[in-house]
Amino acid sequence: DLICNHTDVELDDCIKACANIASEQYRAELIAPAITQQLQADKAAVKCFACREEGHVRKQCPKGQKTNKKPNKPCPCCKKGFHWSNQCHSKYNKDGNPPQKQGNSNRGVQAGVPQPSRAHFSQPPM
Repeated sequence: DLICNHTDVELDDCIKACANIASEQYRAELIAPAITQQLQADKAAVKCFACREEGHVRKQCPKGQKTNKKPNKPCPCCKKGFHWSNQCHSKYNKDGNPPQKQGNSNRGVQAGVPQPSRAHFSQPPM
């Protein structure tokens, strides 16, 4: 505006008017509304699997705010507290013994599975 319709514009005014034409800030100011609009359109297209409303995902669902729910029976590892077994830090169960390991860590020799023979046959020296 400063340059277009005026013939008596000074050089300083021209430099100030043209200073932001190709700057990063100027480009960011042009692009920001377009990006914001696109993000809002993308967000509106997302549908929550919990409440079936659009605009958010299940993790961000305002209706599905779960409190940190505790189990209704004692821990299967230590049998002492009402906490999840993956959060059990007990070194001993209620009887004072080390807690049983859960999952596949107990797998060793399985019943009913034939084991290879480990007999070593020595050959006589020649």
